[in-house]
Amino acid sequence: MNPKKKEKKNLMICIVIFCLIALGLSLLYLKSRPLTTAGSKKITVEVIYEDSTKETYTAQTQAIYLEQAISDMDGLVIDGSRSEPFGLMILTVNGVEADYMKHGAYWSILLEDTPCNYGVSKQPVQDGEHYRLVYTRGEAS
Repeated sequence: MNPKKKEKKNLMICIVIFCLIALGLSLLYLKSRPLTTAGSKKITVEVIYEDSTKETYTAQTQAIYLEQAISDMDGLVIDGSRSEPFGLMILTVNGVEADYMKHGAYWSILLEDTPCNYGVSKQPVQDGEHYRLVYTRGEAS
């Protein structure tokens, strides 16, 4: 076989393989992306501090994501650092700081008792859900 034809054939095979991989990754993302729901929802957020004290907040909200829903809750204030790809990384809840670099602690986000797959800015909310923001010590602490 002519070396130029063989090189062209190999290039075409590589292009087809690349396209198949890209298609597979796109389908995987579409299947696993967070599903959002429009409309009114009632959600609850429970804050559990380092000393195990708890505060509970509820809101009737049109929010699609947890960060927006929390901003609709009277008395619950979250703050932290924000990045474009991930959104808000919670460092303080109601003025209580949990900075891993300073305290070896962080704020866990749980849906019921299950850790959320997304950060507060991208966690979709559904009607009737119960979230927990838990002051959590890291393993090295």
